[in-house]
Amino acid sequence: MAGTDGHVYCFPSGSERVLQVDTANRIAKSVGPNLRDKGMEVMHQNKWQNGLTTYQEGCVYAIPLAGETVLRIRTGNTDKNTGGSDDVEVTTWKLPEPNKVLEKWEGGVLAKNGVMYCMPNNHKAVLQIVPACLPSRDKLAEEREGRRIQFEKEREARALEKEEAIKRKQAEKEAKRLERKNKSPSVANGSRSKVQTSNDSKSVPNKATRTDDGVPFKYTSGIATLRSSAHRVKYSLEHRKHDPNPIVNGKSTNSTFLPSDLCREDILSYNTKAYNFHDAVVRMLLNCDRELVGTFRTLNGCSDVGPYTLDNFAVPTKSLTRKCQKGCLELAQKYLSDQVQANAEFLSLFDSFLENIIVPHLKQRLVSTGAVNTDAPITFYYQRPPTLRIQPGPARAFVKAHDDAEYGHQNGELNFWLPLTNRRKTGVDLYCESSSKKGDYHRVMAEFGEVASFHGKCTSFLNCIINRASCSD
Repeated sequence: MAGTDGHVYCFPSGSERVLQVDTANRIAKSVGPNLRDKGMEVMHQNKWQNGLTTYQEGCVYAIPLAGETVLRIRTGNTDKNTGGSDDVEVTTWKLPEPNKVLEKWEGGVLAKNGVMYCMPNNHKAVLQIVPACLPSRDKLAEEREGRRIQFEKEREARALEKEEAIKRKQAEKEAKRLERKNKSPSVANGSRSKVQTSNDSKSVPNKATRTDDGVPFKYTSGIATLRSSAHRVKYSLEHRKHDPNPIVNGKSTNSTFLPSDLCREDILSYNTKAYNFHDAVVRMLLNCDRELVGTFRTLNGCSDVGPYTLDNFAVPTKSLTRKCQKGCLELAQKYLSDQVQANAEFLSLFDSFLENIIVPHLKQRLVSTGAVNTDAPITFYYQRPPTLRIQPGPARAFVKAHDDAEYGHQNGELNFWLPLTNRRKTGVDLYCESSSKKGDYHRVMAEFGEVASFHGKCTSFLNCIINRASCSD
């Protein structure tokens, strides 16, 4: 191996001393002590093979083959008169147990931090050689701790700066709100002021508090839906930096394209007594935490004691409000997801419904399109447990129009919408396109006792207005 002093060093195999070669002056000589006489190495043959030079330390290391030690040669300064280095230091380091193995390591690498790693041949582990000039483990641990403390200080400073920026922004919004309020027309009425309109119209607040047909909003904040789902309740590119533009081309993803006839909207009727999802969900909700998921409220002119109907279920406002806005939406969503997943009665009914109603109907549709043969076996995959959506109202919020492709879903999927309430009574409808990107939104006319299917690439959304006769204060 070439040393840092310009000389070449040969590791002893059957010899007991290191050979130094001065290639410039053509001088070769032995350096260092007699390793066997000094008890520095007990093996006679094939002691070391290959090596590594550390310029940071100015040393050459020999990799143990049959030897039981690591050979270290500290190269000296070149003496121009003698043509050699007289202050060369040769030492050995005892290997850790087990060290009686022959042909232990062969070849190695020098890492950027100066630590050497030797590759095992017959040995069972990698050999790590840490030069004495490198910092100790305690020193490295101390440096890491210092960096961690500095990082925490910087993070706290950034958090404080962000908090101050939020406060400034809130103060600016409040100032603008007060400015708008002072500019708005008002009529003195004692110590109060209000927006005044003509006698033949109603008072109109600055922000809508009623539906288009005059029904007061019971939910004026929060999101539109509480659902049993593990994925995000709001689509945002900011939170999808790892995959901001998912590939939805089936040829690129090797996914299945469904026949166009199968992608068309379809409505299927089923027996609500044989598959009584309504009562199963009622029993599930009755066993849920009332403060977190909700409760059944009193209808106008009806008793507050059963029978319970899902038309009459109310969700707490805080369960529709995110944690960052002092709500518990995330907790309520996870709780409802766990309840659905743990409800054996509901899942058993769901499995039976899929196997006996949906799958046969879906296969029949595939056969009618000519995509498969009647007797051909087909494997279907479905989401289990399904997503349970609770759409409270009347509400100001609404579900954003979206399609499943925005969330990375593949083309071979169909959505099934199974309403458990009377859409004529609640006024909650699913709106969908007839085909992708067409924009011709229409109500999916699925009544209670029916299930509608539509393709995931069709954009859809939900309205949240409930008929005024269905809710009480």
